[in-house]
Amino acid sequence: MKLYINNLNLDILSSIIDVFKEYLVYSENFLNVYTDQGMYMITDKDVFLLNPIDKDVKVFENYYNNFSLILDPSFYNKEKTSSVNGETHLSIRSKKVFYKINKQSNVKMIIEYISNNTKMVPNDIYFEIDNNNDINELFIKKELIEFLSLLN
Repeated sequence: MKLYINNLNLDILSSIIDVFKEYLVYSENFLNVYTDQGMYMITDKDVFLLNPIDKDVKVFENYYNNFSLILDPSFYNKEKTSSVNGETHLSIRSKKVFYKINKQSNVKMIIEYISNNTKMVPNDIYFEIDNNNDINELFIKKELIEFLSLLN
């Protein structure tokens, strides 16, 4: 599930991104394709049809300092396919960069970038944890607070 930081100004990311270098785990590039017949994600190896599964969100006001978090358990079912269907489409080149406090961490901070034709610019930031984890559990909360304190 994803945890979004409510009302975070994405413009600050470019100026503080170096703070996260030591936590960098990996990154992946992909192409998002939106057609009149579906949403697709194209990676270096595969093409996936994305089927959204929407669920209710939960807000955690003032989770840490003035940061409020929005818990979104929604997700995409990814169905491997061999082609992209649809007459009209929009494609967006994207990159996800994954950060962890340590290798065993249950929390990933993800910064998503999109291409604006000249460079990749930050488009989204969120945390990802397994669905069966509680964000108020001591170790999960400690990792979230460590990332949030770096965003201050």
